[in-house]
Amino acid sequence: MWSSIKNIDIPKTYSQAIEFQSKSKGTLFGGGTYLVSDSSTKINNLIDINSIVDNAIVITEDSIIIGAGATIQSMVNKLSDFPLLVEAGKYSCFSKNIRNQRTVGGEIARKRVQSEFFTYLVAINPIIEIRTPDKKNIHLREWDGNGIINKIIINKIDLESSGFERFATLPSAPAFVIVAVVRRALELDFVISGKAKKVYGHTIKLADFSKNILKKIINESVEYFEDDQYGSLEYKKSLIETGIQRAVEKI
Repeated sequence: MWSSIKNIDIPKTYSQAIEFQSKSKGTLFGGGTYLVSDSSTKINNLIDINSIVDNAIVITEDSIIIGAGATIQSMVNKLSDFPLLVEAGKYSCFSKNIRNQRTVGGEIARKRVQSEFFTYLVAINPIIEIRTPDKKNIHLREWDGNGIINKIIINKIDLESSGFERFATLPSAPAFVIVAVVRRALELDFVISGKAKKVYGHTIKLADFSKNILKKIINESVEYFEDDQYGSLEYKKSLIETGIQRAVEKI
């Protein structure tokens, strides 16, 4: 990637960053990762927005507000009282050196299917602040990929009523099946990913949870996987079922 870069722009405002991007078709870059959803592996124009993107991590009474420019490692260091977020961050990138480069916003923008952190965020569905350059707050699942991620606002209640499970050949190896479950007042959210085509999500009413619903979720989600070196689809069905049961037990 780096050998293809011919020009680097450093905007002072979001308006200027959007303008640079529109004129040069450049890729926005913050920390060690992209902060927009669309990025080519061959980049000619790079727009460095490190100086304008929020990188603070703030804990309030009800929320955790994480700047998109904050690194995964800074989140791990700062949020030790929130073990699920820390675990998701660590497992999604087992190397501390790389966590010091990868940003929270970049992890979302890249939509890495094989990321525990991204999968867990899709499950808890936080509010993300997008700059277009105007400021807009929307839920993560509603984001269409347009604009620049500036911060993520996580409801503490969702962290207290959620869980995730991962299956990998080693603790330090990428997970090939990831299951996250969130319980809300009247609903259950299931998000399943890993070495899959895309992230699977399903929401049901809490009162409707049954063996038949569980079977439906397992059968639908396993279609995103393939027979490979990690096991057959039948084997992955059993892992998804086990992952759901363990995640539900945690909440």
